[in-house]
Amino acid sequence: MDQNLQAVFAAMASFFGVTLILFIILVICKSDSRRHRVNSSISRDRIRNRGQTRSITVPKTELSSISGGESATFDPNLNRISMQELILATRNFSPDLIIGDGSFGLVYKARLNSGTVVAVKKLAADAFQGFREFRAEMETLGKILHPNIVKMLGYCATGSDRVLIYEFIERGSLDQWLYDSSSSTADDGSEDEIRRIEQSHSHVSTQIAGTMGYMPPEYFHGTMATVMGDVYSFGVLMLEIVTGRRPSFPFAGEDGKEVRLMEWINKMVEQKKYMEMVDASISKDGLKENTVIEIFQIGLRCTNENAKLRPTMKEVGEELDKILASN
Repeated sequence: MDQNLQAVFAAMASFFGVTLILFIILVICKSDSRRHRVNSSISRDRIRNRGQTRSITVPKTELSSISGGESATFDPNLNRISMQELILATRNFSPDLIIGDGSFGLVYKARLNSGTVVAVKKLAADAFQGFREFRAEMETLGKILHPNIVKMLGYCATGSDRVLIYEFIERGSLDQWLYDSSSSTADDGSEDEIRRIEQSHSHVSTQIAGTMGYMPPEYFHGTMATVMGDVYSFGVLMLEIVTGRRPSFPFAGEDGKEVRLMEWINKMVEQKKYMEMVDASISKDGLKENTVIEIFQIGLRCTNENAKLRPTMKEVGEELDKILASN
């Protein structure tokens, strides 16, 4: 497999509080097909180094003064940046500076008065959606500090405008690493930060923040965000990596009809076509079918529609350790 994907696996696992679990999958694939190229520095101690994500314990700060009924608990140390500075930094939100189009707004590359280059996300003008996204991000990324998750540096709340300011990641987003062939090759051993996967869950609010395709079915029935919901999202991401297919976008199945990732996987599993599902970028030369089946089975257990039947992340890690040890 391409070396630049190694950093992606490490970063994604950290996001879910299980550092390098998905990297195990990469090692398994590589150990079967190119055993002599496996980096000996990857130790089992490092693989077991999970759960490094930490939240900052801070007193509750409310934004209720910003708009009626809108409040969010976040790190009070976040900088509140004026709209005037952001207008100057983005050249009045010039289209030439757009670097991304998120679910609820555009992302601009900007340089603040301090000289810091940042990513500025200006949320959609729609009041409900804008406030909802603003609160969800403030209550998640506004509390998290982790070397593999993009840092929120500040915010702006003026009138109906809601803007979030993040550190600028030169290496690009997780999506680019997985699907953009033009992405530069990563150095061996690097752990690239990811710009943000929009599947964070706010455990301090009944308002769920997530992306279609990654959210478990129970969330659509009003269930509050749970640990088992995170397991489901992890399972989807794990299957996305192995298949090289996005869960949020439909594609043509074997019969030519439009399907989505989980539907397609379940049909292929019924036909026992595991090897046919593996991403084309993963060399199948020497890759054991039993290894592939075991990886898919773990992902499918994580994405069980019944939350009570999903494994814990500890169990997932132990199972992946066993697969690695047997290869």
